[in-house]
Amino acid sequence: DLESFARTLASDAFGGRLTGTPGQVKAAQLFASQFEKLGLQPLGDANEKDERGWFQAYDVRFERLVSDATGLFDTQGTKLNHHGAWFVPGRKPRQYGTEGQLVFSHGKRTRDLDLTDKIAVIPFKIRPDRPGGNVYRAMSIGMNLLAVVRSHANRARRAGAAGCVLVSPEFTGSFLSATNMFGVFPGKPRVTRTSRGARAMMLGGAGTSIPTLVVTGNDANKVFAALGLTAEEAFDPSSDDTHGRTSKLTYKLTAKRVIEPGQAVNTCGFLEGADPDLKKQAIVYSCHMDHLGHAADGGFFYGADDNASGSSSVLEIAEAYAGLAAGERPKRSVIFLAVSGEELGLWGSDHFVNHPTWDLDRIVANINMDMLGRSTRKVPADCISVTPSYRHRNYSTLARDAAFLGRALGLEMKNGDRFYTRSDHYNFAKKGIPVVFFADDEHEDYHMPTDTWDKLEYPKMERIARLAFLIGLRAANANKAPQSLGRRAGWFAEAK
Repeated sequence: DLESFARTLASDAFGGRLTGTPGQVKAAQLFASQFEKLGLQPLGDANEKDERGWFQAYDVRFERLVSDATGLFDTQGTKLNHHGAWFVPGRKPRQYGTEGQLVFSHGKRTRDLDLTDKIAVIPFKIRPDRPGGNVYRAMSIGMNLLAVVRSHANRARRAGAAGCVLVSPEFTGSFLSATNMFGVFPGKPRVTRTSRGARAMMLGGAGTSIPTLVVTGNDANKVFAALGLTAEEAFDPSSDDTHGRTSKLTYKLTAKRVIEPGQAVNTCGFLEGADPDLKKQAIVYSCHMDHLGHAADGGFFYGADDNASGSSSVLEIAEAYAGLAAGERPKRSVIFLAVSGEELGLWGSDHFVNHPTWDLDRIVANINMDMLGRSTRKVPADCISVTPSYRHRNYSTLARDAAFLGRALGLEMKNGDRFYTRSDHYNFAKKGIPVVFFADDEHEDYHMPTDTWDKLEYPKMERIARLAFLIGLRAANANKAPQSLGRRAGWFAEAK
């Protein structure tokens, strides 16, 4: 059911489902096994015998840090940090390393020190996020904190340092999210797509000019102890006794970066339509199964709402179609597509529409499900965000049907046009295919490790899944395929 599948995907066992990693591949395999149990037919890549499997693969590149060769080590080779985020310059395979004494500095006063052949240690205090704060404000705070990381590291380089360790009491939500996006650490590779033309997200690090490690918690205390400091002393900017303090021993700050080829996969299956002619056409239900992977503090970005909620809903819809009696099967075929790479730039859906396993000219609609399980002030429990809305030039009969059928289910449609380019339906829309995208709204747990399965509102998800099933069934059985309506004055208004 909805809760069981969402709970499974958003568990530790799937490791945050970062595109191309074992956790994301495991999610793809889970979809395939469920599709097979439902009696769907595979619609992935074909083998040399022209037999299709469940998976559609595309090439990616992994930039990894080798765990055993990455960290802050003492002279006996003991690593002081178990976690932490790295910002290393460049993009090529390389072993970064420096050995020297640790020198403690209070931020801007770094310029007063001679750090030649030394490793700078700089305290970095972060103001906690406000509970329930605006998600865009939190993202802005996280990005600003990355700018502070860059500033500290580059100031240390100008003082002669060969490496920098920034020490924070804790990773707050916004900084952890930004660090996860732009940093790299042994538990999480940076993933890039090797093909051209993909809508790519900037993944360039924080722009540091020397290898920089950001640590927190117990790791921070170990670094302070190496300098003979307590955390309380280290975070007291008024203390002149601590500024410039140098460790008695030398330490190694090393980061080994390797570049490896890899693959990410979509999972695709279909239910064949009942009409001899119309079954050559298809509607597509889509969701993205990927999320953000490991977090710099050792935890995971679970991605329950984003997007275990949409994934479980698409699977529930597939089960509903598969359970229809022979005489109730839709005239058109129905494709169920679980894609990867959404979080990194809509890669999986981009690959599908440009390397389709079904004639793209015969795909008549796309219904996309992404973030369905939470309520916010703007989109409360009895509402759902929809795009393209009646105010959009690509408003279609799909969205109009959603508004009509939604009333019977107690769901009010909210204008979601600000999300029009933000999820996988957009790649179908660019090919001229009518689309509708259901979502809730961005909330305080968006792209945070706190997006967990226990916060999902399963009754709301069930109503949205039922609505998506009904509008898809109507489209699959209609004599005419879904049509564009253009901008209107309301959900049911006639053309001007």
